[in-house]
Amino acid sequence: MSKQEEVQIIDFEELLRSIESRLASAGMYVQREAIITILQAEEAFLLEKGVLQEYSE
Repeated sequence: MSKQEEVQIIDFEELLRSIESRLASAGMYVQREAIITILQAEEAFLLEKGVLQEYSE
C-alpha cells in the first residue's frame, strides 16, 4: 500500500443498523440475514473489481 492511500475501517454493525434504520424510515422491513447476504455479495463484487482491498496489520 502506498503512503498516499488512506485506510478506512467501517464498523459492520453500525453499517447494518444504518441500513435497517433507512429501510424502516421507508416503511420496509427486511430480515437482517438478507441484508447481511446482500452486503457480503457487494463486498465480494467490490473486492473482485479492485475497489476494496482486504486489510491486515
